[in-house]
Amino acid sequence: MSWWRRSLHTALCGLLLGGLVLVAGQPASAMSGSGPKVVNSGFIHCVVGVATIDHWSPGVFSGNLGYADAYLYSRDLNGACTRPATGQGRARVDVQVWTDSGWSHCRGSDWAYGAFGWTGGELGGPYGPKKILDYGGSASCGAGYYRAVATVEHDNNGGWVGGSVNSPYEWVD
Repeated sequence: MSWWRRSLHTALCGLLLGGLVLVAGQPASAMSGSGPKVVNSGFIHCVVGVATIDHWSPGVFSGNLGYADAYLYSRDLNGACTRPATGQGRARVDVQVWTDSGWSHCRGSDWAYGAFGWTGGELGGPYGPKKILDYGGSASCGAGYYRAVATVEHDNNGGWVGGSVNSPYEWVD
């Protein structure tokens, strides 16, 4: 192998190894989310919620936050809830801490009201009411396992329909 090729090979290997160290060496996020879950499945609409919990960790973009996200879908011809729909909704988030007797309320938010819909453009997608709560971390309810409970609802002509979804739990100290 020529000097030129050997130098190029060494440089490329160094770049690849350096990139691997940068990617693999990053700290993990302190955030855990439920992913979208159908909390109410009606004849025409499905209400979908997402619950996320986050806690502050050094060196990571994080905060002591609980999140609730609400979405509304309508049924397609096969009955699946795949098409974003419009309407009015609300969302709230409660943060719970694990005790010897089960999950206990730590802090909660008020309702956030808003419209459901779909944004256009290249990065378009469904949207709906969202609520973020700064629960204060372990200073609020002590060290332990925490989770967020998102309650999301759709105004079904004067009556609220929906439900709740839980985030995975995280240790907060």
